[in-house]
Amino acid sequence: MKVSYCSLGCKVNEYEAVAIINQFLDSGFKLVNFDEEADVYIINTCTVTANSDAKSRKMIRQATRRNPDAVVAVMGCFSQLHPDDVKEIGADVVIGTSHRHHLFNLCLEALDKKDKHFYIDDMKTARVYEEIKIDRYLNHTRGFIKIEDGCDNFCSYCEIPYARGRVRSRKADDIISEIEKLTAQGMKELVLSGINTGAYGQDLEGFGFVDLLAEILKVKGLGRIRISSIEVTQLSTDLLKLIKANRDHFCNHFHIPLQNGNDEILKLMNRKYDTEFFSKKIKEIRKIFPDANITTDYMVGFPGETTEQFQNGLEFARKVGFGEMHVFPYSPRPHTRAKDFPNQLDGITKRFRVNEMLNLNREMALAYRQQFEKKRLEVLVEKNENGIAFGHTSNYLQVSFPSQANNNELVYVTIEKADYPVSLGKE
Repeated sequence: MKVSYCSLGCKVNEYEAVAIINQFLDSGFKLVNFDEEADVYIINTCTVTANSDAKSRKMIRQATRRNPDAVVAVMGCFSQLHPDDVKEIGADVVIGTSHRHHLFNLCLEALDKKDKHFYIDDMKTARVYEEIKIDRYLNHTRGFIKIEDGCDNFCSYCEIPYARGRVRSRKADDIISEIEKLTAQGMKELVLSGINTGAYGQDLEGFGFVDLLAEILKVKGLGRIRISSIEVTQLSTDLLKLIKANRDHFCNHFHIPLQNGNDEILKLMNRKYDTEFFSKKIKEIRKIFPDANITTDYMVGFPGETTEQFQNGLEFARKVGFGEMHVFPYSPRPHTRAKDFPNQLDGITKRFRVNEMLNLNREMALAYRQQFEKKRLEVLVEKNENGIAFGHTSNYLQVSFPSQANNNELVYVTIEKADYPVSLGKE
């Protein structure tokens, strides 16, 4: 029988989907592309923006139409908060952000008995991490390791704490075991991921994120470690010291969500810092890691954001000098306080501001990359098409170069022409 999957949104979703797919493969299912006919479709959904909701609905509809006899199983944040929508579209198995360890058996039962299953828990009461494991990644050179679930920040625009619940940290022994297995299989880069990655250990006694990293560093044969995303308030002195002492393992890349560059907007967003704190922390990082790639997320068009506030934020981002920004417009989300804030901005204004910020992004991204022209950087090859290899450096520059190198090889490459999003290199 054939199984397929589609994972939308964050790296955590990809991890969860692959963990479920591993169970199908262990039972003899064949993995096929999502645009092919399958007996089971697994869709891990996202609800971070209205666009994410629309994509989730679209993928579910595509699966139900592609093979009306298939079992369509839907999981993730969209199904957690909008289960009735998912049922209406025609999914056979619907869970939210819990019961993932039951999904394989629920799909088998649905295949056998042609019945439907709906399990949605109230995540406000969840206090224990739900363990699911990955034994292998297929067609991946970079493996995601989920270390925690949930978020306690309750930013005024974000639904995710309602979809995922409070912070629950994974047992360190389970994390280490998974890393040891994937490292032994030859995986050369592992990305530590979570809904709020740096909050690991917040619910534990005497064992935090730095302690976990210290244990991971003991793994024999360990390759690159990349931290998927971390809040600026979580970049402690001890964490930076640990990374500095182990530069050979940690990627020279920090993804630190700013969200906005105006203090009044940050306060309305219920972020836990101001621009002065953010700026000081970036300077601290660059003093230790002068050529690190610092990337970020930036939201424009938050309710009440004036033209002056937007321009102030744009100039702050320029002053920081990010290596790349993920720019997106504010989207009113159910369950959040911001949806009821006055002075909601129109779509045209938001699109204009997105474009302005994207122009700045290209300017800064190119400037960052140009400092590496004629320098040799180590690239992890992720694919090779007709003798042209593509991959990422430790500081997350995407590079293409003529080569016969295979996937998962580390190759030293001279950056011949810096560009964005892809620079050109030569072995």
